[in-house]
Amino acid sequence: MFFGGREPLLINDTHKHEFTKHLPITHEANIRAYLGVPIFYNNGNMYGTLCAIDSKISNFTKKDIEILQKFSNLFTYVIELEKKVHYDSLTELYSRNYLYDNFNYISDKGTLMLLDLDGFKEVNDVHGHHVGDKVLKEVGKRIKEFLDADSLGVRLGGDEFVILIPNLQDDLEIEYKANRILGVLSDWKNFDINISASIGIIKFPYYDEISLENLLKKADNAMYQAKVKGENCFHAFSE
Repeated sequence: MFFGGREPLLINDTHKHEFTKHLPITHEANIRAYLGVPIFYNNGNMYGTLCAIDSKISNFTKKDIEILQKFSNLFTYVIELEKKVHYDSLTELYSRNYLYDNFNYISDKGTLMLLDLDGFKEVNDVHGHHVGDKVLKEVGKRIKEFLDADSLGVRLGGDEFVILIPNLQDDLEIEYKANRILGVLSDWKNFDINISASIGIIKFPYYDEISLENLLKKADNAMYQAKVKGENCFHAFSE
């Protein structure tokens, strides 16, 4: 719960403070005194807030703000460490480690799409790695915009990505989503480059198979078949 903006907020009597005296929540939750300090990511975005509340009129002071701010800085440090473990720093998608560590907890059925960028090596060779990094960041941005609320976007490494869609089993819906992401990743007019994506798809569990390693191998085989077809297309794994 945070009543302020980006600055700490100290209210020793919510019944008398102009901002809170008419707020129903302060009465419903029996909040009579409030001290809130925002928590930020290193990039300046706000993560949340650290609060101290009391059901009685209090005497919070600036010293209490300083103490909470020290804890807020500690939270920021922990959050940034967690980001480094869970997220790919370039694309801000989930990392390979996160996928391997959490796959069995995400869903027991669904669809896994393995994407590889067609023509990306030429981008690096012709334009340089700094342009390649910009392209990868843009791919990450487009994948995040494509994802539904319960879907997961992962950068496996290099120009390989995974889109994990829990509970998706319908073939027509899978085909629709695969065509959508192919369209999203084939329009690069503003970048003056020519790349696309090849996608290998597998539904899981495959029979009784739910090992991520084996699913990725099967998806990789399907992706190879997509490239054989001529790139900018998808192929669903089948025995």
